[in-house]
Amino acid sequence: MDRHQLLTRLTEAGVSDRFYGISTRGLSMSNHLHAAAPVLTEGRDGRWTIDVYERGEHWEEASFESEEEACSYLYAEVMRQWELYGSQ
Repeated sequence: MDRHQLLTRLTEAGVSDRFYGISTRGLSMSNHLHAAAPVLTEGRDGRWTIDVYERGEHWEEASFESEEEACSYLYAEVMRQWELYGSQ
């Protein structure tokens, strides 16, 4: 799946956009996130990363060669978090 399909799937699943962020060319949404929400980021070098920001700290949780791999990872992670904490 690509970033647009990811957004569609998460929206259709009812996941709050506060549980994830997307920061890529052509699609950027990462305002008002929960602390430590994963953010899909498209690097200038063509790599795709899942970044996390919390209390002024930043770290790269995962890095991928392809958009598809990164989107699949983020989808699985966000859905796991949503099932645990979000749908209550």
